[in-house]
Amino acid sequence: MKNEENKNSINPPWWRDGIIIFTKLSAYIAFPIIIASFVGNYLDNKYSKNNLFFFSLIAFAFILTIYLIWNEMRIYKKKIDKE
Repeated sequence: MKNEENKNSINPPWWRDGIIIFTKLSAYIAFPIIIASFVGNYLDNKYSKNNLFFFSLIAFAFILTIYLIWNEMRIYKKKIDKE
């Protein structure tokens, strides 16, 4: 019985939340930009639009990244306030 209580009361390491947030934010920055650059380059080459799709998708990825980071920080702030 006491061993079960000890298993449930084990706290995660103090740095765990920081690593999780860092990983999520890095992914939110990298993946939309990488995907937008490849897709934009492909569409520009296919339709010969002189980088119209490339820059449009990069701008969209930038806005998406800002929203995702803002949303993640809002969730994390609620978690901190709760504790």
